Amino acid sequence: MVPHGRILIVLTVFFLLAAVTGGFFVLKDKERTVDVLPAVEEASLRTSDVRSEGGQTTTTTTTQAQKPMGEIKGKLQEIAKKTEELAAEVKILKELEEAQEKSSHVKGIYVGTAANPSYFKNLLDNTELNAVVIDVKEASGPIAYRHLRELIDDLHQRDAWVIARIVVFRDSSQVQNHPEWYLQSATSTATSSDPWQDSSGQYWLDPKSEEVYDYLLDFSKQVIDYGFDELQLDYIRYPDDYPVTVERIQNIGNFFEKISKDLKGYKASLILSADLFGYVATQFNSFGTGQRLVDAGKHFDYLSFMLYPSHFYGGFEMGKDEKRELPSLKYSYPEVTEHPYQVVLRSVLSAQDYLSWFDYNVKIRPWLQDFDLKADKERGVIYDAEKVRLQIQAAVDAGASGWLLWNPSYVYTKEALAPSQ
Repeated sequence: MVPHGRILIVLTVFFLLAAVTGGFFVLKDKERTVDVLPAVEEASLRTSDVRSEGGQTTTTTTTQAQKPMGEIKGKLQEIAKKTEELAAEVKILKELEEAQEKSSHVKGIYVGTAANPSYFKNLLDNTELNAVVIDVKEASGPIAYRHLRELIDDLHQRDAWVIARIVVFRDSSQVQNHPEWYLQSATSTATSSDPWQDSSGQYWLDPKSEEVYDYLLDFSKQVIDYGFDELQLDYIRYPDDYPVTVERIQNIGNFFEKISKDLKGYKASLILSADLFGYVATQFNSFGTGQRLVDAGKHFDYLSFMLYPSHFYGGFEMGKDEKRELPSLKYSYPEVTEHPYQVVLRSVLSAQDYLSWFDYNVKIRPWLQDFDLKADKERGVIYDAEKVRLQIQAAVDAGASGWLLWNPSYVYTKEALAPSQ
């Protein structure tokens, strides 16, 4: 790859040569071509014409060289402006390249609202971890922080990659002021809003609403301005139990496209990722939620499938992989919870194979399980250091671009992590 400094020099020289050959030092009109330099030279030899009329002497100063020199000055200013613009573009490209490189090696943990920074800073300092995922918006709405900028600066000094997690459509914070922004119950009318609630009592914003889009876009821009390296969009879907028929695939696909375009337009070097259910990695579509892998893969830099083996309640099944000589798999639930390596490996490979058909640049960075479900513990299945490490190794073996550990209590199995280098 050509260094950016060299690109800047080459393109600057190109502009200068273009100026020289295209009319900078050669002025053209409809009738003739006049070389500026001879004209300037001639004008310098005779700066004035002296005439004597009726005993009076008058001096007429020639302006033959003034017009070319003025145009030269204008051209120089134009070149300087183009050079500045080029330098700015090269700077953006360099920042984007650096962001893409650094984000592709993320080894991170979810830290929620970052309530205990000393704990995860210690992990960053002493283990292979190099990234954190911080909540900035949850189901209750945007989260207020007092010292977020200082925390981000501190993490950057540790060379950590800082990701902002945004819960997108599951948001109850606007229901009082803007009930019309929400998915509606069947009893709603054109003049009376009746926002729908899921089984846990939460409200969901309407993905097709323009007002909702503007609200989410404005908030996301504010998050970018805090200094985060990446935005991670979660709950960027319909609730799968929403009873009203809507164009889910079309609406979610449109949202993917618009939010990616507008946020990248706001900050060109921004890295954008999306969380998806684990089964989407192998089934590719989730018609109930409106998510299609082909749509998500087109508009995000990273896809983070939630590959928690304990959450595959429908079991896990994969056909034989002839190319890699991998056998077919079929695990029922709860048997699947005892096969963390296979679940992660085959899921990542499956998603990568599918996305490769479309020639997308999107990369896979899975969420991995570092927590115990009560039902698992009652059966004696504990996600200890061995099981966590097996998932990490599976992600590495599958060629994933990093990984993220999830624990809702923000406490992680340090023994599963390699020491810092």
